[in-house]
Amino acid sequence: MSGALLLAWALPFASGVAAYCAVDARAAPGRSAALAGYGIVFGLLLASVASALRARANTAHALSAAAPALLLFALLAGSAAWWRIRRRDAVAPVPHAKLEKWKTVLIIAALFSLAWRGWLALREVLLRPTYPWDAWDAWAVKSKTWFLLGHYAPFVSARDWLAQHPPDAYTGPAWSYPSALAWMQVWFASAAGDWIEPLVNLPWIALWVGLLLAHYGQWRALGLSRPQAVGFVYLLGSLPLLAVHAALAGYADLWVATLLGLALLAWLRWIEQRDRGQLLIAALCACALPLLKLEGTIWLLLLAAVAGYGALPRRRRKMVAAVIVLALVAMALIGKLLLPLYGLGWVSVGTQSIDVPVLGRLPIGWHPGAVGGLFSSLFAQSNWHLLWWLTPVLVVWRWRALRAREATRLLALFLCAGFGFLAFLFLGTDAARWAESFTAFNRLLMHVVPATVTLCALLYCAPHPARRGRASAYAPLHAQA
Repeated sequence: MSGALLLAWALPFASGVAAYCAVDARAAPGRSAALAGYGIVFGLLLASVASALRARANTAHALSAAAPALLLFALLAGSAAWWRIRRRDAVAPVPHAKLEKWKTVLIIAALFSLAWRGWLALREVLLRPTYPWDAWDAWAVKSKTWFLLGHYAPFVSARDWLAQHPPDAYTGPAWSYPSALAWMQVWFASAAGDWIEPLVNLPWIALWVGLLLAHYGQWRALGLSRPQAVGFVYLLGSLPLLAVHAALAGYADLWVATLLGLALLAWLRWIEQRDRGQLLIAALCACALPLLKLEGTIWLLLLAAVAGYGALPRRRRKMVAAVIVLALVAMALIGKLLLPLYGLGWVSVGTQSIDVPVLGRLPIGWHPGAVGGLFSSLFAQSNWHLLWWLTPVLVVWRWRALRAREATRLLALFLCAGFGFLAFLFLGTDAARWAESFTAFNRLLMHVVPATVTLCALLYCAPHPARRGRASAYAPLHAQA
């Protein structure tokens, strides 16, 4: 690995770790894993932001143009983190309990299996160019254009391009999609010295690793033991479609799934521990969603709605929610429901159609042919193993545990809203054809998969409601805080 590539990886990681420490300096079980996981994800996004801000006029040398700004950010964030760690409210690290030998052997076997899967995915990335279809057409086309052109050029709609033919402008089917991942690819292409697609696509492997590390760390902080957290990390990391999206790098869906999962984990820690740093982390992750994919705006809206619902006094929740839902339904029925959504424009919702400025008109109507596609994707195909068979069984089995904990109730509410959105999209609009062809449905379903595994982990590992008085694994640490 050249010095430039080494710098292109080391500087974002250091910046991401420093940013996480500056926001949350308190010790907790699994903190090292959470720090590394969030550091990887934050660092890659910071490299994208630095490139977008500093390298627009010289994309071929984005690393040299943006690295000083990223280094300055890392130094400032590191100084803030050092100051916070030295404050008295930074609690002492939690000692690790010694595990039985058989548990240690199982943990090693699970980690070895995940490492082997990651190695196979890494080999796929290093051996292949960008996989065709959306991975190239929607995401890499902008970054490759900018890098080879040597500077930024706008992408406009085909209609505007044909009508005005603006100089130095380009068009394409996904011209309106966000550009955060494109700028990240420009960063790594400049470090490689040329458009070398295996090196440009390596961040997807790092993202997969960051996803698993961050979930392990946050699950530990939410009360899971080390064997329990490793077991559910193995469950998450062994899901076939997640590994496919890491190996056939280029799509944005794994990024949306990761940022949404990380936002929900930090939000759950805020609910249970009132850690303001985690609330800020949740907000940062959630606000990054629209920068990755258009659907990220919908997930941000749903998460904000559920978080607002959770912030209300419990005695007023149902009344306020009912008033808001009735008002939205009434406006939709009279054709006056307009929603300003970032990246999508003013979305108009009526009884006959949904009009999205950057996507067009989606007629509303029942599509029974998509039911079979959804059922097959969830329960018959091998994309998700037995996840969608086991999750409803686990919810029914641990229903009392779900209701006994505020975090699991709100997480389940968010997932219900998310599944409702997906069901409406693929059964009630023309997007049904993507469910019938087994294409977009699985990719959008992936967005809520880490959150679903989090719900399963919290339910399965929760103490029996009859013994709620017994402290959780996190309780002693929280009491010290």
